[in-house]
Amino acid sequence: MKSIKGQTLKLVAALFVVIAVILVAFFGVKIFENSVIRKQDDALAISEENDGNYIVYNGKKYAKKEGITTILLIGLDENGEMKESESYNNSSQSDFLTLLVIDDTIRKCNIIQLNRDTMTDISVLGVAGQKIGKTKAQLALAHTYGNGLHDSCRNTVSAVKNLIFDMEIDHYICVNMDAVEALNDLVGGVPVEVLDDFGSTDSTLIKGQTVTLKGEHALNYVRGRINVGNQTNISRMARQKQYMASFASRLKEAYKKDGNFVLRMYNAIVKYMVSDCSVNDFSSASKQLSEYIIGDIIIPEGESVKGEEFMEFYVDDDALKSTIISLYFNEIEQ
Repeated sequence: MKSIKGQTLKLVAALFVVIAVILVAFFGVKIFENSVIRKQDDALAISEENDGNYIVYNGKKYAKKEGITTILLIGLDENGEMKESESYNNSSQSDFLTLLVIDDTIRKCNIIQLNRDTMTDISVLGVAGQKIGKTKAQLALAHTYGNGLHDSCRNTVSAVKNLIFDMEIDHYICVNMDAVEALNDLVGGVPVEVLDDFGSTDSTLIKGQTVTLKGEHALNYVRGRINVGNQTNISRMARQKQYMASFASRLKEAYKKDGNFVLRMYNAIVKYMVSDCSVNDFSSASKQLSEYIIGDIIIPEGESVKGEEFMEFYVDDDALKSTIISLYFNEIEQ
């Protein structure tokens, strides 16, 4: 198993991320958390009856919804311009993994934030990018297989798809850590109350104090784990959640003041992104997100345990199934 390490693309992809974040700022989000423990299980079994379009769960029938689009947002534990790896694997790990589940029927977008330490089956890729086997490892490591660009993104999509019981993921958008500093400073810094003790990692971040994060300090705050607080990814996710809420507020202010702000954001991060979104994909998603309600941020919590070498996170299949069913299926009246 690989070790856990601390850490020109299309305009449409960059703009999609910007619009998604702006709309979170406009509409707000409700935090919904499940305290659960992960146990690996099979995909949700789709019945062959009714054109293979329903499942039976806890004695009830559920039909798969129509008009669902799922987009995976990936934040890489890496710096510098996005570029292809010189070998069939790379060192870039996914520190941030979030699913946008867009429902056309009820005109709503829900959000699932995944723990990067989640243990699941990930594909091992060969020199030509082909699948040559599987290994059970942290979800973050799926991206390390492949060329660091589209191959790696698709492998991460495959791992997340396995985790959410084979529900379809339509598109991916991937950014790295340099985008954080660039966007942070573009909005004039982001104020937070420091949640953890950063000790010798960053002397400007003192637990309990309110500071305006700028430059590398913003990256330290959302990225830091080793020698920070209890050193768990769960505490880091809490900081990321806090940071995103404050960033969204600053972003809303900047967007109101500057009509060209979206374009300036694009220019700041375009070198640090890769996506499979086409112009049509972007147009559709932009229209949806501009009109739809931004719903829950669903965070499947669980138990972090020390593995043989690294931290491992286990979520509960039943709790996760309930979440997936609520987002992707409707109960059939009997």
